[in-house]
Amino acid sequence: MSGKYDRLAAMIVKAREARGWSQSDLANLAYVTEVVIARVEAGNPPNTVALKAVEQALGWLPGIFDLVLGQDADPDGDLAVDGDDEDEDDGSGELRELTVDSSIDWA
Repeated sequence: MSGKYDRLAAMIVKAREARGWSQSDLANLAYVTEVVIARVEAGNPPNTVALKAVEQALGWLPGIFDLVLGQDADPDGDLAVDGDDEDEDDGSGELRELTVDSSIDWA
């Protein structure tokens, strides 16, 4: 299992618990099953649709999971960050650095 998926799982658990939500609460808000939430929180690579639904339910910026996962996205590559426009500075580098900074309290 990739450390990036483990980091993502920890971020999701911390955010859910900080809100006082159960896995069932998050599942209902994300319109997925509790099994999906349990798998995500266990660090198992979820499918893209479920991951985006969890991201939205937590109220996080669209694409934050993409930045955490980077090139370790799901096997189909659906979540990989596109690196074709390396000359264009869109500010994502700074956000990526903040996202992977383990000293930040994400709750």
